[in-house]
Amino acid sequence: MAVFLSFGAAAQDRSAWRLDLESGATFQTKNQVRNPGNTGTQFNMNALQGDPVSPFFRATLAWDPWERHGFLVAYQYLRNEGSGTLLGPTNFANTTFAPGVRTTGDYRFDTWRATYRYTLVQTPDFRLRVGLTGLIRDAEIRLSQNGITRSDSNVGFVPLLHASFDWRVAPRLSLMGEVDGLAASQGSAVDLGLRAGFDLTPQWQATLGWRMLTGGVDNDTTYNFATFQTITAGVAYRF
Repeated sequence: MAVFLSFGAAAQDRSAWRLDLESGATFQTKNQVRNPGNTGTQFNMNALQGDPVSPFFRATLAWDPWERHGFLVAYQYLRNEGSGTLLGPTNFANTTFAPGVRTTGDYRFDTWRATYRYTLVQTPDFRLRVGLTGLIRDAEIRLSQNGITRSDSNVGFVPLLHASFDWRVAPRLSLMGEVDGLAASQGSAVDLGLRAGFDLTPQWQATLGWRMLTGGVDNDTTYNFATFQTITAGVAYRF
């Protein structure tokens, strides 16, 4: 599974570079796991962890060297952990974990991405872009019980389609959004974000937003479908 996002400056802003820093709280609304994908026991990681609220961080650097062509790179930190009990005997990573015994679940889905984007529509107050994103995921699912730990980790590359917009709705207020996503027989991924930005100075902007990361994979090795909702606050610097 994999997925991703970030935001751009207002349409009339011609700054070549923009750095976005975001932090916030992530709410895990779905996380179904089975490993191995064809013989493991499916369980609800979210319920095991106790519906955790987890820290979130994202850094994005955008570069627009030409009027219609631009690039961005981003790193996103997303991890959940918590403890609870399993409802029944659970085969995970070829090891059986007992029910009714305190068990710790850890979930990591960090991502790095690079995007090329082309400005399809541009007016003094609105800009629409489309492009391609290459995402590298660093994911791990881990269970620990009575000193026994088993994990399923994966580092892989995912190509995604990209679309984003920024809209100057008032002299100092912008609305911004972006989506990276793709669906295939091997799995799906969608990373969606919406933010509002308020200009503090010509260079500095404060942001407040919402992100959703959803997707999954179903193969012989791993079955995992998850959804994360995040409330973010941040700052951006244009230069």
